Amino acid sequence: MLSEKTLMVFNVQRYSLHDGSGIRTTVFLKGCPLRCRWCCNPESQHTFRELLYRENACIKQSECGFCAAACPVDAISFNETLNAEVDRARCISCLRCAEACPSGALHAAGDQMTVRQILDTALQDTVFYRHGFGGLTLSGGEPLLQEAAVDLLCEAKKELLQTAVETCGYVPQERLFTAAQYLDEVFYDVKSMDSERHRQYTGKDNERILSNLRALTEAFPLLPITVRTPVIPGFNDEEADLAAIKAFVQSLRGNVRWETLPYHTYGKGKYRMLGRTYEIP
Repeated sequence: MLSEKTLMVFNVQRYSLHDGSGIRTTVFLKGCPLRCRWCCNPESQHTFRELLYRENACIKQSECGFCAAACPVDAISFNETLNAEVDRARCISCLRCAEACPSGALHAAGDQMTVRQILDTALQDTVFYRHGFGGLTLSGGEPLLQEAAVDLLCEAKKELLQTAVETCGYVPQERLFTAAQYLDEVFYDVKSMDSERHRQYTGKDNERILSNLRALTEAFPLLPITVRTPVIPGFNDEEADLAAIKAFVQSLRGNVRWETLPYHTYGKGKYRMLGRTYEIP
């Protein structure tokens, strides 16, 4: 059954006001083909569960130490302040330390949820969706990287939910088109028209992204599509960069609008929690 299929979810945000029309339940799915240097959800990039560590929530070795005792590969030690430290090179992501941590300082990003579980969560707020065409939004990561995301959208339409997706566009065109049949709204990232610079800052070129968007607008001319451009210092913030994107969007057919998003560092702390380096100065 479709409702028994599972998705790797790292967050479900209820009463969201910025991920589509009206009040939304936004489901954040793990996995993304891009590695944007400014990504505000770095825990979304991999498809598997990951360990996050909030040092300021650590109870310290003097009062706890359960995490080190639970680790089967001795990847956890304690520094001079008695806070836990994770050796990421040794860690095997078994997450036993997170299970043992009483304060939640060590915790897992990612849980398997069935399509039915996700829908049941979204349907709890049906009364709010009726005012302002709210509903379910899939985000990520890249939500369409997981095949079952299409099944979730299909089941959501059976429940008469308004649906939206936030996509980077670097997905198989067939899956994008299949998902579009069950969507009322699309938010589509276009970060740069310079393919080589796009590759340098995201790990992938932009050819598939741009061709998928043009094909989507031609195949579904009535589908509302908002093209979003995060304005990143040193990457695409020059007037010529934005003018090129604007010209491309204006060349598209269909129900398309364009908006720019301001740069922010909200996700910077997450890189530290994952033991990674934030690459934007």
